Amino acid sequence: MWEDVGRSGKMKRFRGSFEVKIDAKGRLRLPPKFLSVFDAEYERDLFITSLNGESVLVYPMSVWEGIEEKLEKHGDLDPDVDEYRDKVSYWGSENEIDSKNRILVPPSLRKTAKLDGSLRILGKTNHLVIWNEEDFKAVKIGTNFSKEQLFRVSRILNGQNTLPDNE
Repeated sequence: MWEDVGRSGKMKRFRGSFEVKIDAKGRLRLPPKFLSVFDAEYERDLFITSLNGESVLVYPMSVWEGIEEKLEKHGDLDPDVDEYRDKVSYWGSENEIDSKNRILVPPSLRKTAKLDGSLRILGKTNHLVIWNEEDFKAVKIGTNFSKEQLFRVSRILNGQNTLPDNE
């Protein structure tokens, strides 16, 4: 999918974040910037899941199918892969963006992730993540980004191994 490009000739990606609200039926309207990425690059079919119930992962179906293909190639005997599959299957459901540009979050996941009131939806290049706004601030924004983390990310951005050669 990464070889596809948007109308501008560049791949459109999910970037940034927006504050959104969820309605009483568990639907949230996608911000126009994120909707434009779906319209340019993907389909309206989705896989909605979580790893721990703390936040919601929203994948375009073609991205999710790519993840499934990679897991299939890895095999069924790895206990970490098996646990990952168990968790995403437990929380997961196929869905779609409706005609009013909303997505429906399943009730059990909505409850566990405390998706009521103010929510934060984040772009993660090829998928979205939805958090309760206060939980996101406490878990993600309330912690420092360490020098060690910055070092690892800078090595990735510079095309180097994440560990120095002497480690």
